[in-house]
Amino acid sequence: MKFKITFVLVSLVLLTACSPENEDYIDNNSSNLIIEIGGGTTPDPTSSSYQTDLMAGQHIYSGIVNVEVVDDNVVVSYTSENDWEIVETHLYVGDLNQLPTTGSGNPKIGHFPYKDNHPVGTVNVEYVGPEISEGECVYVAAHAVVINTVTGDEETAWGAGVPIGGNSWAMTFEYCY
Repeated sequence: MKFKITFVLVSLVLLTACSPENEDYIDNNSSNLIIEIGGGTTPDPTSSSYQTDLMAGQHIYSGIVNVEVVDDNVVVSYTSENDWEIVETHLYVGDLNQLPTTGSGNPKIGHFPYKDNHPVGTVNVEYVGPEISEGECVYVAAHAVVINTVTGDEETAWGAGVPIGGNSWAMTFEYCY
């Protein structure tokens, strides 16, 4: 009998919490919705800016990759956070079919058009990429090598997205202006 009373009380609480009256706060036309794509978020879907996590060693958050359009050019910035610094970066922005890959589908980061080595202490890197027109979409493959200043661990990092292919964990994401 005690179990039945507890079950009924819990059921009533759940039904009350899920009732239509509690849905008044939902605004389906809100421009402040958070959209999660590939682990990243963009605070305003009408904005030309997109942000995703910079993931080190597949599962370690080490910062962010931000993409936006400035003067009709795609601008990609890497920002490391916490105890991470950026040692080197490789960036591809363009048509997915043109992404430099090996025969097995792994990205050839050394062939990415934007790349550089960075001095100790680097936490921000920015590249001004190709021109883009409104309504156009490009793929972004943002690779980095990061180092943890506390542990000394050095890791490969990618801007969170979908797998590129091959037998690596490399990722890419689509950006539309």
